[in-house]
Amino acid sequence: MKYFSILNLPSKEAIQAFAEKRNLTNYLVEDYQHPQEDFLITSDAPPVFVVSDGVTLNFVKLVENNAKYPNPSPAGDVARIFCEAVVKKSKEKYESFDEEDIVDIFKDANNEVCKYNEKVGKSDISGNPTGYYSATGSFAIIKDNKVFWASICDSFVAHFDREMNLKFMSSGLCTPYAVINGEEQMAGYIESGVLNLDKDDRIFVFTDGFEYYVKNSDFLELFKKWDMDLERRIAEFSEKANQKDPEKYGHERSLIAVLF
Repeated sequence: MKYFSILNLPSKEAIQAFAEKRNLTNYLVEDYQHPQEDFLITSDAPPVFVVSDGVTLNFVKLVENNAKYPNPSPAGDVARIFCEAVVKKSKEKYESFDEEDIVDIFKDANNEVCKYNEKVGKSDISGNPTGYYSATGSFAIIKDNKVFWASICDSFVAHFDREMNLKFMSSGLCTPYAVINGEEQMAGYIESGVLNLDKDDRIFVFTDGFEYYVKNSDFLELFKKWDMDLERRIAEFSEKANQKDPEKYGHERSLIAVLF
């Protein structure tokens, strides 16, 4: 099994396009640096791969309050806490792990986020109607030629064969409550399942910043040849795609790609 990960901040062009569309150019000035709100962890023993995307804070409220975007971001904290908890809980359960444990791990990680949100309290800048800082997330745990996966909202798990034909992708359906924010009701929005792996299959675990990439056949073509040059080719693709359409290809983004 081989894997690599990519964690990118939003591009300057994407921030500019975001600001212009939302009349935030006076707030998101040219030298604005957005904090990292994505997080990911890759683990070899056991093989656990998890990503999370902190929900962007409410710029309107920040402007109204004449406040700077916090750096580090509380949403980024939530993403980190979720990822760390998923890996910790997976290691604890791995020897006897089965399908029933998938959602339990997600819930346990959400409980860790609950502790954080209880400590910092609700905020009108949280970016979520509940007032709690929140994130989306997905993970894949590999055991005995199977992938045990879970996701919520627009963090994804995708499964491809060696020719990069799509075998499965989670739906990415979102509602205001389909987020990791410490509340119990989020459990009703978790997608989960088990996938059977064949030799040379690929598993992607990624946040929404990579959604347009994964739906682009030219991007998927890069993964047919899994070699030392793959990450360089991806970086070149990203640079060109961002220049062409930063709103689709320049967002902060996380991807873990696994070759089985």
